[in-house]
Amino acid sequence: MSQILLLVEQKENRRLLLEWLAVHYEVLLPKSTENINNYLPFNQSFDLGIVDGLALKRHWQWIAAQKQAERPVCLPFLLITPRSDVGMATRFIWQTIDDLIIAPIEKIELQARVEILLRSRQLSLTLKLSHDQLDRALQTAKELNDMKTSLLYMIAHDVRNPLNFIIGTTQVLTQYKSKLTDEKTQEMLDKTQAAAKGIDQLLEDVLLLGKFESGKIAFCLLPLDLAAFCNELVAEFQSSLKLKPQTEPVTLIFVNNSPSRMACLEPRLLRRILSNLLSNAIKYSLPNSQVIFELKLTENEAIFSVQDAGIGIPATDRERLFDSFFRAKNVGQIPGTGLGLNIVKKCVDLHGGEITLSSEEGAGSTFTVTLPIAHLAE
Repeated sequence: MSQILLLVEQKENRRLLLEWLAVHYEVLLPKSTENINNYLPFNQSFDLGIVDGLALKRHWQWIAAQKQAERPVCLPFLLITPRSDVGMATRFIWQTIDDLIIAPIEKIELQARVEILLRSRQLSLTLKLSHDQLDRALQTAKELNDMKTSLLYMIAHDVRNPLNFIIGTTQVLTQYKSKLTDEKTQEMLDKTQAAAKGIDQLLEDVLLLGKFESGKIAFCLLPLDLAAFCNELVAEFQSSLKLKPQTEPVTLIFVNNSPSRMACLEPRLLRRILSNLLSNAIKYSLPNSQVIFELKLTENEAIFSVQDAGIGIPATDRERLFDSFFRAKNVGQIPGTGLGLNIVKKCVDLHGGEITLSSEEGAGSTFTVTLPIAHLAE
């Protein structure tokens, strides 16, 4: 219901207006028309103000301030005045008044003017809302464009190094293959394959992020032997660790705290969760440290934890840690896109699970993922 503020000092006009308007609108009356400090509207909004000449002359500055405060939304005021006083009111009208009606008041004319002014108010509110929505849409579009730019830059940056390595290794193998030992040749081929897998992983993350954003991600629960699943994944990571310089090695240890049993989860998304967590733990670990990967099964949940003794995460960065492209301020020159943990969070959410973090800067981090598990029908 529209609210109308009645600032009319002539008592008979005030009585008639209150009687006519209260049928269709909520009418607000100030406690006093003499003391502006007692006005109710300071704490209550309204859609239309109706004033007479005396109130306008006394309070035109207050009225002008209310209109200014509402801009760009229209806050209309209607002046009721005898024809003889129109000239007196002229100097205030252009600053504060949107329409006027000549006394004595005709009920039908009053209703028509009130409706027109309220419609103007509603149209301006609608226009303001549309303008705000457009601003938000433009801001979202700008953020998406910035995100795409960041994504392209990060992809180019993160693909270039392994791609250059692959090109360089291929050239060496082509030109000097006959001079290389079988062991050295195999080592270079293994490293080339690892670099190619890194590129494939990055592209897979980008494609998966696109599927999440479009809502086209597939989700299919399948029975898994989680202990075997984790052992297989750990074996892959341990093989890749052997390809790195062993002067300051990082050791990956898997701890299975549960007997082998089948549980239903989404295998592709589970692999993405664990792969990203293990990859980050190894990447950010300090030299000669361990990464502990643990599995625990309860009746209704699978609990995975990945603990490292790495650089840790600053407390001020933890709130944004799962945002796209966000990277903690202490990562330095360690490469990364800032997509991994965002994808992990999305995969965990799709399972209806939870991910928690315990971390201390300079002393390592532990990510714990808890996923509800569906059981096979007997």
